[in-house]
Amino acid sequence: MIISILGLAGKDRDGNKTTAFYDATQIDKKSGNYHNSTHFLTQNYPNEDFFFIGTKEAINYQNDLVDFKAFKCTIIEIQDNSLDDIFENIFTIIEKAKDNEKIILDITHGFRHQPISAIFSATLHRFLNNTNLTILFAKQIEAYKKYEYIELNNYLDITELSLLLSGFIRTLNFQNTTQIKDFNTQAFANFSHALLSNDFVGLQKAYINLMKVLNEAKKNPKFDHLNTLFETIQTELKIFENFEQNTLYEQYLIIAKLMYSKNYLLAALTYLFEGFRNYCRIKFNEKGLISTYAQNNLDIYSLNQSIVSFISQKTIENYKANYYDKNYPTLYEKNKELFEKLGTTYNELRILRNKLTHISTKEHKEDIKAKLHQELQTISKFLQEDILKNLQVTSKINFKKRRTHGKFQQR
Repeated sequence: MIISILGLAGKDRDGNKTTAFYDATQIDKKSGNYHNSTHFLTQNYPNEDFFFIGTKEAINYQNDLVDFKAFKCTIIEIQDNSLDDIFENIFTIIEKAKDNEKIILDITHGFRHQPISAIFSATLHRFLNNTNLTILFAKQIEAYKKYEYIELNNYLDITELSLLLSGFIRTLNFQNTTQIKDFNTQAFANFSHALLSNDFVGLQKAYINLMKVLNEAKKNPKFDHLNTLFETIQTELKIFENFEQNTLYEQYLIIAKLMYSKNYLLAALTYLFEGFRNYCRIKFNEKGLISTYAQNNLDIYSLNQSIVSFISQKTIENYKANYYDKNYPTLYEKNKELFEKLGTTYNELRILRNKLTHISTKEHKEDIKAKLHQELQTISKFLQEDILKNLQVTSKINFKKRRTHGKFQQR
């Protein structure tokens, strides 16, 4: 199927037929002298179904240059060359096309100005998103003498991909709503989904696949103009190169920093908050301060909550989880200065998270962001120094497991 917009080219001022040279090398058709693009199309696609859109003046003008009756032509008359009329007719024709039917749209004579042609093509390309649609345009090399046919799809793909990549860099979000030839956009959508849905298992696989797609794209001359964007993405996401080798709390911190850089403040704070809690739990466990019962019967959230409550408030929230407090009664006093330091930071995180979660109207976003940045630096330093590595653990008290009034008694 060929769709073309009729124009008023192919004659001189005296009404004599003229020709110009059309270079069709890029679209793999016969270059040569033709009256205009309509003549070119009928000569190079003689067996196709043609749909020509034009005003009464343009139709009559072209009748002198092309024998429409010699081809399978449908002539559609419009009142003027308005964008609305052209849009409506093109959409109608394409909607009636058969499944997987190849469609060629030539917009050479559709508009008086090339910028309008570009906007029209980009809009059409985005809304239709038809992989079988090819948009042609004969660009002027020398007025009335030489033109070169180009396929606009490639240019439109590059422009659209550039916008998608720029958006991904700004937001880490990627909506795979379009198909771009020679480029796997689904790899971006998969990575974005894994990251923003906290799918740590799928994240590493998605990252590896995304890097493969970017490396392949950098080798394709078609995407040369996008190499800077490719490299920016690769540099920014390099933090995921050996992501699975990090501890859980290190992974949380990595993503917290990334989310902060994209202004996802609540997400950044959530990762930082949970990373801090997981760090405390893991270090308590390494010191043998979590009972076998607690490890086997309590979920991570309960363990985390119990431990940070003990550190920040010396509060017993889950009796059976607080093995460290009952079996090591001097644990808090021995590490009071350390726990107070950690507890202060944890309570600051809780207050900040509460303000963000409940949309505080008393503080500006920039003030909250500044406080979050400070907390990121503080906790990064804690983890880098492994602040709990010097946790002092006294000798364990022996218990006989007998309960009286809900409490263990020492024998």
